[in-house]
Amino acid sequence: FLLNTEIIPLLLRIMEHGSELSKTVATFILQKILLDDHGLAYICYTYERFKSVTSVLQSMVDSLVREPSGRLLKHVVRCYLRLTDNPRAKEATEPHSHARAIERWQHQTR
Repeated sequence: FLLNTEIIPLLLRIMEHGSELSKTVATFILQKILLDDHGLAYICYTYERFKSVTSVLQSMVDSLVREPSGRLLKHVVRCYLRLTDNPRAKEATEPHSHARAIERWQHQTR
């Protein structure tokens, strides 16, 4: 149900610009969406969607270096872990095969 709404862009916006509590709740909701196989498939269906999510997660990791929050970090790490259950996402997060994975990903979704 949630995937048919604009929930993902809204969550990502909150994760980027919200208070610590808002970011934690939004990341927790994203984590729950990713835990569902349909949610994981939805996020990983296109490279652009995957990249939007991982860019925000990376931005959060960067900000957590400056302002640590164990609770928020726990949810960010769990999101990354769940993304690695998707073979294309896992390959795209590996530095040595990044460009090759993106090229294959974009070719498969055309």
